[in-house]
Amino acid sequence: MADSVDELFAIRNLFSLGAYQTLINEVSSSRAPLSDAAKQEAKSYLYRSYIAQGKYNLVISELKDSQIPEQHAIRLLAIYLQAKSKGDNTNKETTVKRVTELLAESTNVVNSLVQLVAGTVLYNEGLLEDALKVLHHHGKNLEVRKRFTRYCEVYLKLEPGAIAGNNVLSSFMTIDRLDLARKEVAAAKQWSEDAMLAQLLEAWVDLRIGGDKYKEAFYIFEEFAQSHSANTVKVLNGQAVANIALARYPEAESLLLEALKINNDDPDTIVNLIVVANLTSKPSDVINRYINQLRDTAPDHTFLQDLDLKSSLFDRASARFAIAS
Repeated sequence: MADSVDELFAIRNLFSLGAYQTLINEVSSSRAPLSDAAKQEAKSYLYRSYIAQGKYNLVISELKDSQIPEQHAIRLLAIYLQAKSKGDNTNKETTVKRVTELLAESTNVVNSLVQLVAGTVLYNEGLLEDALKVLHHHGKNLEVRKRFTRYCEVYLKLEPGAIAGNNVLSSFMTIDRLDLARKEVAAAKQWSEDAMLAQLLEAWVDLRIGGDKYKEAFYIFEEFAQSHSANTVKVLNGQAVANIALARYPEAESLLLEALKINNDDPDTIVNLIVVANLTSKPSDVINRYINQLRDTAPDHTFLQDLDLKSSLFDRASARFAIAS
């Protein structure tokens, strides 16, 4: 889809920033002449934006009869995420198999969007190495490169999934391959230094490196917020995480509360609010309220799984040293 890069520059940026409704409005109302390839790619961004909003049924219904590989893959992603949200393991496993079969078709091995969807599904299934293998052969597709880089990063206790807030993947890979992530950023900057996604890649890795890089990440997200007028949940979370890293907790909380006004069910925003609440010694009832809100919104969130595991380990350890009455 390289031929449609210039035609969809604004659309790509809207998607990268998480401005999903603006993108939907733009694609739905635009009368600008587009090439056939650009039209198909614009539709892909449209339906992926609906998925980001959790409107799975709409995507599943409208793409039911599509024979276009990219749209078929997007429909499978919607089916998978819907099954996951409902705890439907049978349908989830069936969809993983269908995605794998779609990827195996000869024409899809080099199809970047099919790769992206397959990698997303495999990652969500916990098949981390398989996801990386799928996304490894990304060439110069920035979006696939972005996903590959994020999967190479370490799980961050500071922010377990909300660096720049990703609507599909809300947690990072639990393997320490920062070296690969840095290589991806260096390669991307060689041929797309000014591209927004390349800057996002750099910001994520800067947050992982730490030290002086925290400020560099902060400035990148700050520039997005100012130059693109992007008051989106994704950008606000990126700014907030940078502020958390710099120990600017009041500023981080303010940004997160602003993000919560835009979408009060966004899991990454809630997780980051839990982090800030702990760092600022908020009352336990405030922290528990956020935790309960996260359980209602995303009961399978990685943060909750980690929290429950540690609570269980603590209870077991406490029981060993309990004084018999």
